[in-house]
Amino acid sequence: MNEKRRLSGVRLRKGLVVLAIFSFSVFGYHFYRNGTFEVGLKPIHSQAAILIDTTGKTIASKQKNKKIKPASLAKIMTAIITLEKTDNIYNIATVDTDKVIQLQNSGASMAGFQPGDQVTVRELLYGLMLPSGADAAVSLAKHVSGSEETFVEEMNQKAKELGMNRTHFTNSYGLDDKEQYTTVADLALLTNYALKNGDFRAIFTSKFFQDDQFVFYSTVFEKFGEISLRNGELLGGKTGYTEDAGLCLASLAVIDGQEYILVSVGAKGNHDTEQFNMTDAKMIYQSL
Repeated sequence: MNEKRRLSGVRLRKGLVVLAIFSFSVFGYHFYRNGTFEVGLKPIHSQAAILIDTTGKTIASKQKNKKIKPASLAKIMTAIITLEKTDNIYNIATVDTDKVIQLQNSGASMAGFQPGDQVTVRELLYGLMLPSGADAAVSLAKHVSGSEETFVEEMNQKAKELGMNRTHFTNSYGLDDKEQYTTVADLALLTNYALKNGDFRAIFTSKFFQDDQFVFYSTVFEKFGEISLRNGELLGGKTGYTEDAGLCLASLAVIDGQEYILVSVGAKGNHDTEQFNMTDAKMIYQSL
């Protein structure tokens, strides 16, 4: 085979142009090897993953269009809709009573808001994204749209507008439902879009939040550990987990001055095991 053609990653076979299985030695990572996202010939733990830059260009992927459960990555959509429909994030909102009590009994992750409390939208947003509070999600949904059901309709409308054609939401907080699904490609599209909103980016990249009522810590920074990477650093992210979804992560990092978004889902484990979603992210970002 012509060497120049081989290095380009394209070859002719029986008159057809096909993609060759190859690696970018410039960056030192490998992908699309028998359908597997690999780094240094080592497979990642996540069942599906996608790495893009902030222009939207896909750098590497594994099962990017596979139907998966979003878990708490659904809260990215909850946050951006809230921000786009809220004139002032210091407006007062009431913590939902009935749904918060239901969620407390379901074992969903909670930020610690008490039913009926008067808090700011800003506090709810940080409680939504940093400790991944389902109590914040349903309270924002009711504040913004009057009900969880109406808010979910708006989530699906926004997904359609963004071209998230393999996504459907049934709740604002990410608990598994047979009709709630997405793909890592759609979630990367959503995350890239949301990060263009300054308030969202500030929340997504915060290590902690504190005011006179609440203190919240980012689960991403707590579980990732040292944020320094070879030639860059982790900037922020959002975690997710359910039994069906596995360990999930949407994250942002800067490497050599270029920002990258990585979305991964389906890593084995739970909150008490090694965080294989973080292991994958470190390995991938370090390879760039």
